[in-house]
Amino acid sequence: MWQCSECKREFARKNQRHACGIGNRDDVIRDRPQSVVEVYKAIEDYVCKLGKVETVARDRYVLFRSTRIFVDLSIMKEVVRIAIHIGRKIENPIFIKVVDDGKQITHVAKIGSLNELKKIEPLMKEAYEFSLS
Repeated sequence: MWQCSECKREFARKNQRHACGIGNRDDVIRDRPQSVVEVYKAIEDYVCKLGKVETVARDRYVLFRSTRIFVDLSIMKEVVRIAIHIGRKIENPIFIKVVDDGKQITHVAKIGSLNELKKIEPLMKEAYEFSLS
């Protein structure tokens, strides 16, 4: 692991390009509809129970990382856009986009309710475990 001398964050790669600091998640969800805040908080609660997770918030984006990013969010007007990074492709209509970059397969969904979120919780756990491998 490499540690940035300025912000003290740790990364798997030496001299990892990054923005120092982790931001403030309250800024990301401020003035959002209650449904979006509920979905965001449920995601955050779930992933933080998986193990050691760093949360990085910038503008309308939130990244959850162990040794690398395993879930990232874009906080939109009515939904939370979630990207889940795992090692296999899942066929499920909830995903609006699936991208294979050769190292991982990213599954993207727009989540507007806690019921929709329940459908992908096991994949967030899988992504966390994949990020540690």
